[in-house]
Amino acid sequence: MASDLKIDIDGVRLNVRVGAIMRHGDNVVIEISKIGLNSVVPGGRIQINEKSTSALVRELQEEMGIAFTEEKMTLVKVFENFYTMGGKPSHEIYFLYEYVLSDDELAQINFDTNEDNENTYFALVPKTDMAKYNVLPLTLYPLINN
Repeated sequence: MASDLKIDIDGVRLNVRVGAIMRHGDNVVIEISKIGLNSVVPGGRIQINEKSTSALVRELQEEMGIAFTEEKMTLVKVFENFYTMGGKPSHEIYFLYEYVLSDDELAQINFDTNEDNENTYFALVPKTDMAKYNVLPLTLYPLINN
C-alpha cells in the first residue's frame, strides 16, 4: 500500500490533499464531524506517485463506497492551507475539484455514515448554509457559493 504524501520538516507537517465540491442543484455534500465542530468537503490525502484525480476517486470510493469517474471532475483551484492540529503546525497543498452528481449517484450515497471514518458522516446541505457547518478551510466558502 502506498504512503500518504506527507512529511514533517522542522516541526511542520507538509500535506498534499484533494477534495471535491460535490454539487447536486444548489446543494453540496459535506463531511460532518461527530466529535468536533468542523466540517470538510469529501476527499483526503494524495498518496506517493498518485495523480490528484486518481486520489479523489480512491478517497470517495473508500468513504462512500461508490465508484465516481475522473472524467466528471473539474479542477477548480490549487491553493495553500495553513493550520494547527493537535498543537502541530501544518502546511497543506490542496487540489480542489468540482463534481456534479447525477440523480443516480446521489441516490447511492449513504448520508448517515462514512465507511472509512466512524467519527464523520455525509450530509447534503444548501450551499447558502455552509457557514452553519463551519466548513474548513475557509477558502472554500467563495468557491462553493460561486
